[in-house]
Amino acid sequence: MSMRLLITGATGMLGATLVKHFQKEYEVFSTGSSEKGLSFFKNYTSFDLKEPSYETLIKWSKPNLIIHCAALTNGNYCDLNPKEAFLINGISVKKITDAVNLDTKVIYISTDAVFPAELHMSKEEDCASPNSVYGKSKELGEFFLTNSKLNYTIIRTTIVGSNLNKTKSGFAEWILNSVKNKEEISLFADVLFTPISIWNLAENINQIISNNEMFSRKTLHIGGNEICTKYDFGIELLKQFNLPVNLIKKGKITDFKDRAKRSTDQTLDSSYYQNLSKTVLPNLHQTIKDFKINYNE
Repeated sequence: MSMRLLITGATGMLGATLVKHFQKEYEVFSTGSSEKGLSFFKNYTSFDLKEPSYETLIKWSKPNLIIHCAALTNGNYCDLNPKEAFLINGISVKKITDAVNLDTKVIYISTDAVFPAELHMSKEEDCASPNSVYGKSKELGEFFLTNSKLNYTIIRTTIVGSNLNKTKSGFAEWILNSVKNKEEISLFADVLFTPISIWNLAENINQIISNNEMFSRKTLHIGGNEICTKYDFGIELLKQFNLPVNLIKKGKITDFKDRAKRSTDQTLDSSYYQNLSKTVLPNLHQTIKDFKINYNE
């Protein structure tokens, strides 16, 4: 009998990629806020995560495993709409735990933003102390899972990728589109991160599903194996696409006073996961190469 997966946030960048990736192997059900799913979705329903109960969603999908990708990730929007941010990013996890039985496993996609600005290469055991509404709302989601009786895996990550949903555009796509349109852009030279591609993350999530007991009730950092700045990322991206780099200028996040609070050090130490899974996570060159292959497809 095939495992039944429910993927939330299915029309988002990561969610859509996970649906496409896992449909080959599992019986995938997906949901998002959009009225319609993407053309390749087999089982999709529109669902508002602000609903008071998720019982109808669970009865429809009957999942053995839920991958909870859905989130409000725009920091400025979260700051302006904190109640909605906490409902979607945090309280939704409590509603999932209330609606499922104890045999259901949950994989929750969290973020580096649960850590304060002063931490470098944050480890799983480091104290979460977020500076932003977005980070606090994701920390709340983690709290509900760790205090549940469910079999869960929390994944803190920083992803880059391209959108199968062409109504949306991510960070890397914005860089490429801007330069192709000959627009000058500024990328932060004072923000460090450890990006991983959504396709590589999908492969690692599959490993977690396949080795359920090893990763049960664990919080894991799964990011890239190399630290870079947002500016470094942009330069490397353009080089691999043979595009001119002169349109990218060095900027500073500290120059944007009206921007949502965001740490200048967003790095994650993924060594615990690498040791546990005997996996070598990608460096920056490999991450962008992965992006280029999948972007061109």
